[in-house]
Amino acid sequence: MNIALIITAAGSSSRFGGQKKEYLQLPSGTNTVLSQSAETFLRTNLFSSLIITIPKGDEDKAANTLKTSQFVNKLLFEEPAGIRFSFATGGKTRQDSVYNGLIKLSELSGSKPDLVLIHDGARPWVTEKIIRSVIEKTAVAGAAVPAIPAVDTQKEVDENGRITQHLKRKYVYAVQTPQAFEFERLLQAHEKARCDDLEYTDDTEIWGAYCGDVYISEGDIKNKKITFQSDL
Repeated sequence: MNIALIITAAGSSSRFGGQKKEYLQLPSGTNTVLSQSAETFLRTNLFSSLIITIPKGDEDKAANTLKTSQFVNKLLFEEPAGIRFSFATGGKTRQDSVYNGLIKLSELSGSKPDLVLIHDGARPWVTEKIIRSVIEKTAVAGAAVPAIPAVDTQKEVDENGRITQHLKRKYVYAVQTPQAFEFERLLQAHEKARCDDLEYTDDTEIWGAYCGDVYISEGDIKNKKITFQSDL
């Protein structure tokens, strides 16, 4: 199976305080947030193509960030070993950035991928188990996302802070990345979504609007997204 990967790292990190969080070194070692994310995926030997979305003009910064991992540096820059790799310029929103990544992937690949995984570059603690689990589920169901059950009771509220719905905790999950999809159908869904004047927060929403059901696979509480300084 031809499997591709898009890592999103084009955000402004405004909630983090303005520092580009994906480029920061992890306290636990020499890798940066982005290089650690990429390394975990590449060590699985499952991927034929890799696209990383970045801010415009950040190619050198992003490359140097990736090179902090000796494994990633060798595989992508020193001795490319069959993995097609490129940066893609991000857009104004995550939705725009992912679409740009999908288009770049179409241009880059010798043959279009069967599946594509989309991962937040700010989730450096993803594991091989999570990656394999979401691929296995997607191969059967067409679309999947790692998820963990909610611990706290969840409520839905309106714009005034009034509780409007009491959600049943056993049915509520927090979704993570990588989110995985059949490539061609996701690309078509993104193209339709660009014309509907709505903004989608993640790709499962776009798939749900234009393709059908998304299923959950096994997530992990440690697969945390770095959003604030305290997350490091």
